Amino acid sequence: MKYNDLFDANGIFTQTEHYILRRILPEDQPFYQQLAKAETPDYLQNTTTGTSALAWEDLLAEEHLTCSIFEKETHRFCGFCQLQWIFSPTPELGIDLLPLYQKQGVAKEVLPAFLSHASKLLPIDHFYSKIKKNNIPSQRLAEKIGGVCIGTKSLLPANFPVEMAAFAEKEFPDLFFYEYHFPAKKE
Repeated sequence: MKYNDLFDANGIFTQTEHYILRRILPEDQPFYQQLAKAETPDYLQNTTTGTSALAWEDLLAEEHLTCSIFEKETHRFCGFCQLQWIFSPTPELGIDLLPLYQKQGVAKEVLPAFLSHASKLLPIDHFYSKIKKNNIPSQRLAEKIGGVCIGTKSLLPANFPVEMAAFAEKEFPDLFFYEYHFPAKKE
């Protein structure tokens, strides 16, 4: 399957009762900047633009499936969901929502539909996601939608001194996460 074949004629990837997941478009960049400013730690902020230093172009790359999430009724932007490396058997799942839409059930409704539709269209064995160890709500959500925690990981270098890891985990919790796997649901 080719990347463009993932979307209907209107650029829609899938829909739920309340949300539309549409292909990310260049005109979505202001939404991305708004979300990045709200969600990106200061040390990753681009001092020139005031937004994420992560490249906008990466969201548009065809090896990643990035969808903008909009409310059906109001057409308001809620956030993005993404699968990175979609043509691998184990793409990485991520979702970022504007603060207004967090803890409102958006991810609980959107993610199962997103994963189910991707499973039908792509050669996926399972999905995985990295969830910060201190992000209990996301861990609970992952488990509610079928994710299984398979272990812990960190962003520390492989040669990081073991005796300093406990200190690093306490002082820099964003460097430590759980890895979750989600089964691909083939029909």
